[in-house]
Amino acid sequence: MLLSLACAKEAGQVIFENSCKRCHGEGSPKPLSYLQQKYKGNPQAIIHMAKACPWGRRLSEMEIELVSKWIAGVK
Repeated sequence: MLLSLACAKEAGQVIFENSCKRCHGEGSPKPLSYLQQKYKGNPQAIIHMAKACPWGRRLSEMEIELVSKWIAGVK
């Protein structure tokens, strides 16, 4: 179970790096640090937002869930 949680967390980070960082990297209007602070503990809000992002339409439901949980800091 712990291994699968670690893999899911890592997967969320990889998805962010490959699909979200371009618009949400440091120096952007809404960088990762901003998203982590604003949506801490609230992956549902991130899921809603992610679906509106350009890359969100290219991500599967599972990918959106993984990256949302990673940003929100939940397991």
